[in-house]
Amino acid sequence: MALLSIFNPKEIEKDFKSLGISHQQVFQIDKKKYVLSGFDDSEENERDYGIRLFVIEGNKVLFRSKGMMDSWYLNLTFFKSKAFNDKMLILGEGGDEGGSYGISVFEMTQSKVKRIGYINASIWDNNENILSAVPFVKIAESTYGYIITFSRDVTIQDKQTYEYKTINKQSIRYIYEGKEDIIEIIE
Repeated sequence: MALLSIFNPKEIEKDFKSLGISHQQVFQIDKKKYVLSGFDDSEENERDYGIRLFVIEGNKVLFRSKGMMDSWYLNLTFFKSKAFNDKMLILGEGGDEGGSYGISVFEMTQSKVKRIGYINASIWDNNENILSAVPFVKIAESTYGYIITFSRDVTIQDKQTYEYKTINKQSIRYIYEGKEDIIEIIE
């Protein structure tokens, strides 16, 4: 297993209004490819609205994620594979003034992008502020997919009770095996 490393593409100012997109962040991946978080002027509905992840090549939208609903922001962090140079993971953390909602994970291989799942994890500090878990993410790549772990204890919201609970960093991991969404495992 190999650890993915953080990749810092250049953040730039570029206008995509001709594609109907207003943006928060724009990152240049190569000479023609851009990844950005923003809003578009397409029709939204009660199940698909809000800020989105876009991948643009030249003047064409290659990928448009579902809307992140009530999220005010979508902060992007990139991880690159050392073994497969044309592959990268994009972590899109959404949230509002109250803090992080969690992390949507996207895989980009050359010009193909797909959402591979959601990580329901954040960091709670002593004042019960909800902080980003992204700085504490470690991603290992294997022949079948990815294993996502943390270098710090994380807080998750229980899917049945909606109560928040803190999980020891050694007891939680998220696994993507290339077929379905990321699976949360708590031991």
